[in-house]
Amino acid sequence: MTGRLTAKAIQDRRRQIRGARFYMRPPRLLSFRFIALSILVSWLLLPLADAAPAATSGMSGETSFERPRSNVAPPSIRGPRLSLSIREAVSIALARNFDITIAGFDPDIAESNVIRERSAFDPLAFVETNASKSKLGAFVEGNERTREIDSLGIAAGIRQRIITGAEYSLILRNLRESTNSQQSAFDPSFQTSLTFTIEQPLLKNFGIDINRARIKVAMATKEQTLHAYRSRVIQTVDAVQQAYWNLVFSIENLQFRRKSLDLAKDLLRRNKIQVEVGTLAPIEITEAEATVASREEALLVAEREVKDREDTLKMLLNVAEQPSAWGISILPRDKPEFEVVQVDEMQLTLDALRKHAALENARIEIDKRKIDMKVAGQNLLPEVNLSASASNNALADNQGEAFEEQFKNERYSFSGGVSFRIPIGNRQAEADYRQAQLRHAKTVASYHQTQQAIMEEVRRNARRVRVNVKRIEATRVARRLAEERLDAQEKKFKVGLSTSRNILEDQERLANALTEETRALIDYHKSLASLDRATHSTLERFQIEMLYPGETTAKK
Repeated sequence: MTGRLTAKAIQDRRRQIRGARFYMRPPRLLSFRFIALSILVSWLLLPLADAAPAATSGMSGETSFERPRSNVAPPSIRGPRLSLSIREAVSIALARNFDITIAGFDPDIAESNVIRERSAFDPLAFVETNASKSKLGAFVEGNERTREIDSLGIAAGIRQRIITGAEYSLILRNLRESTNSQQSAFDPSFQTSLTFTIEQPLLKNFGIDINRARIKVAMATKEQTLHAYRSRVIQTVDAVQQAYWNLVFSIENLQFRRKSLDLAKDLLRRNKIQVEVGTLAPIEITEAEATVASREEALLVAEREVKDREDTLKMLLNVAEQPSAWGISILPRDKPEFEVVQVDEMQLTLDALRKHAALENARIEIDKRKIDMKVAGQNLLPEVNLSASASNNALADNQGEAFEEQFKNERYSFSGGVSFRIPIGNRQAEADYRQAQLRHAKTVASYHQTQQAIMEEVRRNARRVRVNVKRIEATRVARRLAEERLDAQEKKFKVGLSTSRNILEDQERLANALTEETRALIDYHKSLASLDRATHSTLERFQIEMLYPGETTAKK
């Protein structure tokens, strides 16, 4: 009897190993069921990953939803002059304004962040391979021998985190091993195994709400961007209205300054005639010339203001894409008509509190902080994890037979366990929870502050509307009296009972009265626009339609 196994003994041992297959038929069925069950469980767990909807935008960098629209089509921008009503100006801004364009990217950016947070539950497929070569010393019946082992292994599988907090993996491993040892039944040998493992937290990190918390926060942030986008549209429409009426005022004021200059020039002409005939002192010419120079300067300032206000409106409408386009003249068609609007301050305040985007965002921020507080509170719990594992194994002298045995072999194992971990003191979790509580309290205070700011803004703009109504009435009286005074001075001047200084002063009074009357009318229309902005009624006023990602068309 030698220490080396004979060829016949090795063959007998292999027959015994192969023959063992026929003595345990029932476990074959069990092994097959285990493998099928492992694959089925993995397949069933896939839906427990948070289902992510298809991305709403592609890779082109374009936003996924249309721009807001009003019920008035934007006119074409052609020629050196652009005649616009205020509704047409708003329509152009909705189609072209850069602030709206820039704000329109934010919802898609937030949607991408939602998808990013959902990706935490995406399954991960992996492949691993390794190779090794070793020489080991061994004693066989007193003789030292060198044992050589060459191995090549490969593993492929899938692992995934699911929304209950559990993590599972399904791994198929294959190992080819060759050796010079006579103790090995197979040379080379092929080992395969299929292992299913799952670990479920029972306290910390347990539950669907906790594991979807970051997704909920991301979705809430996306909703905030939609409200912010709506607010940006409202602010832009209000800015267009303010710029439009400012341009109207500047054009009217320019006309008044031209008329005032013409009156001063006419008086200078008449004074020169009267000085020539000896009915007027030369000093009257000097006073008239000084007034003409002063009014020419006022006219230049008025012309500059028209161009400045025109450029402000062009910027909002984005009608000057090329340098040459800045030469376009905008001609407002709407005039500041006066129609008294009744202001119900209480109802307007209630409407603002119901619709205002800033308050909606403050409410959402409170919800986000509640989620953070819930997660932080759950993190105070110790880690208690339940784990389970099941494996099926096979061994053969060739690859095909090893995989075949994988579905027939009786070699399987099951294991399970519970682990427990808790930080001593747990100060980090307690500090995080305290911070979450304070942030929530801060957000609640911010919500009430926003509420008060909205109410104050509504009251302030409603007050301006009422005051501007009274200003219009007062400036109309002042303008009428200035006209009567100038007419009386003209009559007295003709008969020599007044001086050119008096005429010039009354002309200036009339020009200022006309300007103030127009300013009061313009301020009235601007205050109505500001009141709409404060109550977030601008969209209804202009019948603006907004389309949001993933939502149906809705009038806001």
